Order: sequence, then C-alpha cells, then structure tokens
Amino acid sequence: MEFEIRSFTDRLRELMYLYFPYEGEYLKQLKHKKTPKHIRDVAFMVNPLNVGENTIMFEIGNEESERDYPYYHILEDAPVIRKKGKGTAKTKGSQMYVKDKALRDYNQVYWNGKTFTKEYAKNVRGSRNRAGNTTRYVYDHLGNKIKLHESSNSYQNVHYHYIEKMMDNFILDELAETFGLKKGRTQLTDLSEDFAEQEDISIDKVLEIFNSFD
Repeated sequence: MEFEIRSFTDRLRELMYLYFPYEGEYLKQLKHKKTPKHIRDVAFMVNPLNVGENTIMFEIGNEESERDYPYYHILEDAPVIRKKGKGTAKTKGSQMYVKDKALRDYNQVYWNGKTFTKEYAKNVRGSRNRAGNTTRYVYDHLGNKIKLHESSNSYQNVHYHYIEKMMDNFILDELAETFGLKKGRTQLTDLSEDFAEQEDISIDKVLEIFNSFD
C-alpha cells in the first residue's frame, strides 16, 4: 500500500486497539463492574485527530478515561499494582486529591530542582516494591500453574509498558510491511522532553533550567 499519512494513522489506531490490554467480559465484570465500557473503547479511539501541515496526532486518554478508567496509566507505568483496599496515599499519588476526576492527569511530570518524576513511575522504586515479592503466578517443570506470595499487598503487572511492547513486538513491523517502509531504531522520550511538551517550552530551555542547579 502506498504511504499516506491519514491511512497510516488510521491503521496505527486500529492496531493499537487490537493489541490494547483486554480482559474479556468475565474479568471486566469481576474487576470493574461499575464501569461498563472496556478501556480500549474509551482511551483513544474516540479522540479527534489533530491535523497539522505535515503531521497527524491523537492522544491516549480523555476526560472520560481520566474520570472512570484511570487504570490504563497504571498498566503502562507501574511494574507492580496494589491490591484493592491496600493502597496508600503515596501509592495512589497526588491525583487522588483532584476533586473533579475528569481533570486528573496521571501523566503529569514534576520538576523538584534536581530530577524529573512522574506519578506512578516514581512510586515503584525500592526493594519493597520489587516484583519478586508480589502475588504472581509461575509454572513448574510440569506446566502446573502455581500462585506465589498470595498474602502480599500487591501483584505483578503483566501489562507493564504495554505501549512499548505492542509497538516493538507487533505494530511497527506490520505498519512497515503494509506501507512499504523500513523500520528504524525506536527511541523513547525521557521525562525532560515530556516536561518541555507539557509546559510548552523548548527542550533547550528545560536543559538550561536543569543545568542552572549544578
């Protein structure tokens, strides 16, 4: 297929929808029965396209997803997740204090004069939060499924970094093949770049601020 940016964008969203974490109806009702929709139907497929001269952009997340389905942030950013009723003020983060839940922003990047941090990404460091101490399932040499650390207050997030995984493992290869493109080296933005976009300033200005504290 000949490359055309709108077709490319539409196919990208279709593939992201296909590979977005999906639990099925039974688990959805069991874990999130108060929210009738699936997160992949809320988080980005309904978002409008932002069309520029040479670019087309879409966001992952909107007011409905922030209000009722914020766990798509947790699935991406947190290697371990607290069990229901086991969360603390620290693990829930600052967004728990936002009264209008639709205005929550779990992707907010903070600068404290020394480092950049992001809500869930910063709260999972340290030995007490290592995945090895969480409730999780493993398989023995016979293929039997075994549950470990059942009494732990958290469990391993099997969808951790799902966006990077679905892009690197499936989507980029399929897009390249479909549109006759060559896949290049992928590169993730760091928190300083995210902070620059959030504050609508240049990355050079961010680096200038950063270096002023040396």
